Parts: sequence; C-alpha cells; structure tokens
Amino acid sequence: MDNERDILHKILDGDAGEDEKTIISRSMETDPGLREEFTGLMHTVRMLEKSERREAPVFFTAEVMKKLPKRSPSVLSRLREFMFNSRVLRWNMASALAMAAILVISLVSVSRLHRAPDMTVASAPGEAATVRLTYYSPQARRVAVAGDFNKWKTDAHEMKGADGMWSIDLKLKPGVYSYSFVVDGKSWVPDPGAEAYEDDGFGSRNAVMRVNI
Repeated sequence: MDNERDILHKILDGDAGEDEKTIISRSMETDPGLREEFTGLMHTVRMLEKSERREAPVFFTAEVMKKLPKRSPSVLSRLREFMFNSRVLRWNMASALAMAAILVISLVSVSRLHRAPDMTVASAPGEAATVRLTYYSPQARRVAVAGDFNKWKTDAHEMKGADGMWSIDLKLKPGVYSYSFVVDGKSWVPDPGAEAYEDDGFGSRNAVMRVNI
C-alpha cells in the first residue's frame, strides 16, 4: 500500500512512468479505497491549479519578522552600539572640550605665576633681590605699597612720584608675594602690570609676584 501511495504522489507530481501508471490503474480496479483517495487528491490538485494566486500583503514579511524570537545581541555588538551611539558621542565630545579648556586655563595660570612683574635683580644667590614696582597715577598725592612682605602696613613702603609715575625698590627674598598699591591712604589698587592676581577675600583682588634669584 505504501508503494502504491508513493506512485500516486509521483503521478500527481508528473514524475510517474507508464509502468507505474499501469500498476495504479490495476490496483484501483480492485481497491475502491485507493480509487477514492486518488480521486480526492486529483480534485484537490485541480482546485489549486484553478484558484487565483494572491500576493502576500506588503506588511506580511514585517509581521512575520516581528513574531520571530529576537536574538540576544553579542557583547561586541552592545559595546559597538554604546561607543558609537550619537548621544554618547556628544557626551564624549563635550567632555573632551571641557577637559581641553581646563588644561589650557591651568597652563596659562601656571605660566602667569612663573612670570614676575617688572623687577631688577641685583643680588647673589641666597640673598634678597631688589624688586622695582611702578604705578602711573597723575592724580594721586601719595602712593604706598602694602603686602604680605610688610604685614599689609600702608605706611611702611611709600613710593616716590615724578610726573605721575610712582616707583619703589624693595628688597625681597625669593618667594611669592601678594600686594596692592594704596592711593592717598584709602584706595586699594592691585598692580595693573602684575602677571597674576588672587582674591583678597573681601570681594576684590591683590596682585601676585614671584621673586626669583
């Protein structure tokens, strides 16, 4: 029986030879069940051949893919997505720019701290250096310099004036000093020619100078 069904399928597929067709023809004469089965299969085939072939909707493939189980992305895929995600790239670029700005500001600050104001050094190593400070103020009647080298006394180091230019020579040991000019005993003015400044803690600022030998 199984052999006869195989021949039936070959006949339906158009692959059966004449000998096989003869065998089936004789078998159907003695086996009504086989004839009924063959007749039913042939009827089905004709219906399929005559039926209209419809194309699948355009969304059919997308719907099928949505219902398929999703594959878990590999570690390499997740890492690549994280590294090249646009939001991460924006964050990385912003961080890089911020770090570059901080580095530039730090370098400028260090450079300014290492640059001394106008001074004349005339001393042997290990001794005090002579530092000249100048300040131009034609309206001033008296100018002094106060700093941490004289305990911020306003009368300890008065400057000499000539044609509106005030100057003084200070003997200072190597180090970093904060100072300001005191004009007419009441106005505190940070040196406009200083290379660096710092907050004085009272909403203003002091000049900073570095004395080297």
